[in-house]
Amino acid sequence: MGTHRQEIAGVSVKLEDLLKVQSRLTGLSLRNFRNLSSLGSGARRVRVRGQGMEYEESRAYVVGDDIKIMDWRVMARTGEAHTKVFAEERERSFMLAVDLSSSMYFGTRYSFKSWAAAQLAAHIGWLATFSNDRLGGLVASMDSQYPIKLGKTRAGLMSLFHRLAESCDVELPVTLANSRLNLMLGELQQSVKPGSIIVVISDFLGIDRNTPGLLQTLARHNDMIAFWVHDRTETDQWRAGPYPVEVGRHQFIMDTGNAVAAEWLSQQQQAHRAQIEALTSRFNIGLRPISCNRDITPQLLPYLKY
Repeated sequence: MGTHRQEIAGVSVKLEDLLKVQSRLTGLSLRNFRNLSSLGSGARRVRVRGQGMEYEESRAYVVGDDIKIMDWRVMARTGEAHTKVFAEERERSFMLAVDLSSSMYFGTRYSFKSWAAAQLAAHIGWLATFSNDRLGGLVASMDSQYPIKLGKTRAGLMSLFHRLAESCDVELPVTLANSRLNLMLGELQQSVKPGSIIVVISDFLGIDRNTPGLLQTLARHNDMIAFWVHDRTETDQWRAGPYPVEVGRHQFIMDTGNAVAAEWLSQQQQAHRAQIEALTSRFNIGLRPISCNRDITPQLLPYLKY
């Protein structure tokens, strides 16, 4: 049996704490994400379409597009339907995907990764509403996935906050369950319209041989930003001593005072980070590391222009 979490700062996710994030973001906007529109070949700024605006580019036709702004020349050349996009169109659709797999319920200082992920989602959600962007989401908990319908109103943001609070209020697992990362990415493939901006928040401990294909499909027609939420034990040298460690289904005691054990641990840390960096670089996904051991706001600010 797991242990039910009591209300503990940095562990329990409370609705009122997510609401308070708004006051910390005055004057900021998600529109100021650096290099957001140049993350890679799949990058496309999502815009409200209209007439009398300067033509900027064409993109693949999506069901529901106005046939009046079809790009017939591109269609004749390629054999595939395309829609015109205009320079003054500014509306974007954000999809916030929050991975709350069992590995996220861990932290050695300040907060759990799950708490940091909820706080980060609240920051991005509020910034999206400030910009009047359309916001949707997907919360992947240890046993379920909760889609948040895309919309402009703050009702969607409140729905996201409720889901985060509910998903984090669970019995903590004694052992790690299977990661929900790939299931979350697969669900995004089914629900996200091409041209969206997808923000993935995860510790990415669920990466396996199926993950690259899922990311490639999503990144091909969308902008993507990956926030890697991590604890210091995943990046820093451990103090010498015995520690219980679980690798897969195997548990053992590792003495980091032993040079061989310390080197093995360092290699595991470097390999995980290199794996994340290689995948995001390969598919032109913006990577933003976030530590659960510090306040979220000052970590997010460097990615914004004041």
